[in-house]
Amino acid sequence: MAATADTEGTSELPQHGVDLNGEFHFKVDGKGRMALPAKFRKVLSKDLVVTPELTNECVYVFETPDFNEWVEKLFIDRFGEYKESDREHVKLRRVLKSRARDVEVDASGRIMLSPEVRAAVGIDKEVVVVGNTGRFEIWDADRFKAMSDEVDLGLFYS
Repeated sequence: MAATADTEGTSELPQHGVDLNGEFHFKVDGKGRMALPAKFRKVLSKDLVVTPELTNECVYVFETPDFNEWVEKLFIDRFGEYKESDREHVKLRRVLKSRARDVEVDASGRIMLSPEVRAAVGIDKEVVVVGNTGRFEIWDADRFKAMSDEVDLGLFYS
């Protein structure tokens, strides 16, 4: 399902906990800019956080409060809590935060993906933007197709 970009403005206020759905195909230009789906721009603020997924499969894009909440959930899910006195926790959080980049949606509804972020997840030109609960994901188009071809939705049936 291909989507075209329009230039409708984004909301100025963060919409904490936004639930985004859908699959959209875009191109990354030579400067690393890519358009966001119009339906996402309507509900997101102009200030976002991008970070490679933990295993570098794709790029996660969050509202700032949602990014910080995701980091906290990682610690809760894995360790039960974040402990400032645990050196391993401090190192993990440091690396998570260092991989994240603040980006701004420009007047044309685009965000910039740094060369480092693009290289980390193998993004070249063609990307797929996928809505996900509390964030959206940016995938290299070929990688997304390979991943989705491996998914068996029949697993939901017993």
